[in-house]
Amino acid sequence: MADFCNQCAAELGFPYGDLDGITTAAGWASGLAAIVLCEGCGQTQVDPEGNCIADDCLRQHGLTKGRQGDETDPIGH
Repeated sequence: MADFCNQCAAELGFPYGDLDGITTAAGWASGLAAIVLCEGCGQTQVDPEGNCIADDCLRQHGLTKGRQGDETDPIGH
């Protein structure tokens, strides 16, 4: 089965992605994000809600969402 981050799911018209909960809230609070395989992004990292946060994914979601320097993002993407 194909898995998609929230951004790729939205681009394809799906109501939600498949990668929420893979990064734990505790890990996220410690600055850790799970590395996953999104069918749209390729190898990427996601936050606890399943949003792609990587600026180097195939679709550059981290750059297009203005996450650079976001104070709410503990890993600085």
